[in-house]
Amino acid sequence: MPRRLRSIGALLATTALSLTVATGTAHAGSPADAVIGGTGKASPSAADGADYWTPERMAAATPAADPTDTSTTPSSPPSSGISQSSPGSLPAGSAAAPGTVTPQALTYFWQSKVWASHGVMPATTIGKLYFTDTSGEGHWCTATTIASNNRSTIWTAGHCVTDGKKHWYSKFLFAPDYHDAEWPYGTWSGKAWAAPNGYYDGGDSMYDMAAIALYNNNSGSKVGDVVGQQGYQFSDSNSGRLWPDVRSFGYPQDTHPARSDIDPNAHDLRFCVGEVTTPAYQEISCDMGHGASGGPSLYDLQLSRGWGYIIGLNSFQNSMASHINFGPVLGTAAVNALNAVKSQ
Repeated sequence: MPRRLRSIGALLATTALSLTVATGTAHAGSPADAVIGGTGKASPSAADGADYWTPERMAAATPAADPTDTSTTPSSPPSSGISQSSPGSLPAGSAAAPGTVTPQALTYFWQSKVWASHGVMPATTIGKLYFTDTSGEGHWCTATTIASNNRSTIWTAGHCVTDGKKHWYSKFLFAPDYHDAEWPYGTWSGKAWAAPNGYYDGGDSMYDMAAIALYNNNSGSKVGDVVGQQGYQFSDSNSGRLWPDVRSFGYPQDTHPARSDIDPNAHDLRFCVGEVTTPAYQEISCDMGHGASGGPSLYDLQLSRGWGYIIGLNSFQNSMASHINFGPVLGTAAVNALNAVKSQ
């Protein structure tokens, strides 16, 4: 995971024939809470990632680059008073929990472990997010399907969609339940994206978050209908809150501190269990490193139903010698980013 994740955003404009940038309306808040958006092609194409990401290019991708700002002192605290939440949901047509998942003990551990239960939620809702940077180089982050009207939205870090210098990345492709160099549910390409202006213009890690709306896949299916959706709880009042029994997920290439038992190709979905505290940023004891950027922190993850609530994400670490991961508080800016794309 890059030492900090960048947010990229999309306040959806009408379907466009080329990448666009636009400012958008938002809830009351600071200018940094407002969202900036971009859209892809009018239909899935190589330019949007549907055909660009061959298995060879996916294998050659590297984790998202480290952001330059590694400060853990918020430079522009978010505004207050906004709250929005939603439960998760099962794949379309599922009348009960999507399968039997072996319960994991709630013993806290910061040395990440491999999540072995695939083909069922929550693993089906978490995947690798591929993209190309402003130089055309291919990278990956981690992303998660999130409850939305369109059943076609994923949540990730801002630094996985923009360089924080008013430039978007491109060719977004989401591969849910990626494991063992396979993506059993196929892929979905990026349609539109939104990120807080606080990250898009300046790379402020307090706003390192983004939402991406996806096209239907080649079979015409929505990602949420196929793999399910995680719920979320976004609120400015989460600042200062302690969340117990949180599971943090990601696809790391390495760990901090370094370990010898990590797959450098990041073919494993890994997780930690701990409590999230918010003295300034959200913090969790977890050693997942590069590639885990954008991965969700799930609260109240009940394995019998397969979904919990996204209350945070992997953003950055201060030192490769420390096992603390940091992330932004998901409040007004998060609500604005999600609302900008969730109906597209």
